[in-house]
Amino acid sequence: MNYMIVTLIGLLLSFNNNLCTEIKNTAYMENTTCESASGDKVCTDMEKQAYIETVIGETTMNGLRIKDCSITAHYRPNPTGHRIPYLFASIRYPQVSGMEDKSIEEKINKLLINAVTQSMNHKNADETLSLFHNIVNHGFTEFWECDNEYNIIHVGKDSISVSYEGASYFGGLHPSFFHDYITINLTNGEMVPFTDYFSKEDVIKAIRSLKFELIEGQYNPGGYKGDEPKITEGFAEAVKKLEDDTETYMGNTYNFAIDDRSAYIHFPFYDSLRGYVILKFSLDALK
Repeated sequence: MNYMIVTLIGLLLSFNNNLCTEIKNTAYMENTTCESASGDKVCTDMEKQAYIETVIGETTMNGLRIKDCSITAHYRPNPTGHRIPYLFASIRYPQVSGMEDKSIEEKINKLLINAVTQSMNHKNADETLSLFHNIVNHGFTEFWECDNEYNIIHVGKDSISVSYEGASYFGGLHPSFFHDYITINLTNGEMVPFTDYFSKEDVIKAIRSLKFELIEGQYNPGGYKGDEPKITEGFAEAVKKLEDDTETYMGNTYNFAIDDRSAYIHFPFYDSLRGYVILKFSLDALK
């Protein structure tokens, strides 16, 4: 009898360990049961799944395989509560696959998901998903709501350009809208500054010559409107700042995308409406 009890206990422990290992192995960026995004959380069956990651589909563009991915999270423990805690997320982003160099593929995919979460809340994906886990499981009294879409602007031989567009709301009177473009080098997995393609001087010349279009996001119906004199003044100051900026890369301030005919530059300036516009240039205007 004692032998049977010991054997049964051993089987149960083995089952639990196997279950934990299986969840860990399938928890790509999914700190739901066994580990946090930082990897330092012990396995427990008492915590809830904070979010779900799904591959919606897959396509091939110019020989590059691209997965359409989604992270969703819905959590509101008290239906009568107005704000806290509350979690609603619908995050869409692409991931590349099938590259020969897996280390480069990993770098590219990290940039692709970090770009959207940083546009949403200025946090990278690990920080955002860790926050989801803590809201659901550790009593973080956060109000978090955000959703987005993305578009593959162009896939070239050596680069991929993607745009992200969405709305986020963390309390206050109004949601914040974001619209960003990024370009990533497919050979080294690094972000590409627009100065790799054309000079800052040519961009400034095209702006001063009004050879651009303002691109609006679908989350801002009605077009770009506001206090026109202040908008004009703010825009002029932003052009001067770009002119005076001596950094080659200029951080992530002037993220951009490029296709066969146009370049799209995330151009920051501040007024009462939002903190940026997207400027679209024909490539001929930047020569």
